[in-house]
Amino acid sequence: MILSARVATVSGTRIHCGSNALQGFRKLLLSHEYRKSRVFILVDANTGKHCLPLLVEACPELDAALVFEIEGGEASKSLSSAEKIWIELLASGADRRSLLVNLGGGVVSDLGGFIAAGLKRGIPYINIPTSLTGMVDAAIGGKTGVNMGELKNQLGFFYSPLAVFVDARFLKTLPSDHIRSGFAEIVKSALIGDPVLWRKLLRQGAENILALDILEKPWQDLIMKTMTFKNRITCQDFREQKLRKILNFGHTIGHALESFVLARDEKGLLHGDAVALGMIAETWLSHLKAGLSGGEAMEIISFLKAGYKIQAETLGDLVRKTPSSYDNIYTLLLYDKKISEGQVRYTLIQAAGKPRINRQAGRDETSASLDKIFD
Repeated sequence: MILSARVATVSGTRIHCGSNALQGFRKLLLSHEYRKSRVFILVDANTGKHCLPLLVEACPELDAALVFEIEGGEASKSLSSAEKIWIELLASGADRRSLLVNLGGGVVSDLGGFIAAGLKRGIPYINIPTSLTGMVDAAIGGKTGVNMGELKNQLGFFYSPLAVFVDARFLKTLPSDHIRSGFAEIVKSALIGDPVLWRKLLRQGAENILALDILEKPWQDLIMKTMTFKNRITCQDFREQKLRKILNFGHTIGHALESFVLARDEKGLLHGDAVALGMIAETWLSHLKAGLSGGEAMEIISFLKAGYKIQAETLGDLVRKTPSSYDNIYTLLLYDKKISEGQVRYTLIQAAGKPRINRQAGRDETSASLDKIFD
């Protein structure tokens, strides 16, 4: 079963899903003014090899497009990468009618959107997500950004893509660790917005879900539910004044963990793995600060640990051999974009489906929550 829906999204953007999504992209490309200017494509080393041929086959006109290739991973999501591509775009005659097509996962979507937003005060761009994380999270909602050193997403814009085209066949190009990474965003969405779905996930177990074929109906239903949920939230609160903050569950500590690992290991930690580990910690914070029952907290923690056991153990080894590791992680939290008056502000849950935003927690409570990752 392949995704087969078309969903309206934020600020006039549309999400096109299904086996005909790439034909929809071709129709848009041929009918719009971009054909009067230049089309550019941003890929990483993997999507350039495995996904670009499928896109060009569906849209032969792209054979003349100029392709920019970056290395995969968070290290490429930098201001220097953006500057390099800006220079090449300008040298290649890019103007305000040019179109940038982002073909890749979260790093490509974030970086490409940032590049489009910054060039000539904004050129149109399209996201064609090829990873599970991209489909259910990064490609939707118009958040763009790059890192500053090991600090996550310190520079960025709210700038919507013209459209998002989702073809689930790209998921077959992914290694299993990227499926696992994207699954974390599905779990997050269930915990903050769909208690019925959360109970279903809990009954099935993370290991059993991750063992299913990504193109089978159970996975496709999960993807569609998650995309629809994020779309609905971002439509209502594009600039994250209030409601959209619920999407940050697991991300505050998760981003700090990403930064902590990236500073010590150039391979870094996959975004979804970091979010999963962040959700373990923030679930315990929810028990301490938001009224989540101890029993429900342990259900959630046990579910996540079953799916991300190796990642928790690997992070634990790095934490134990790093002096003052918790102090380092807490310092990274103080760079979070949600800091207000020197206080870290979390999105927590009172129960599945009952998120609570702007909850504060101090150093000792944060340390206690980090312990839960490694217990």
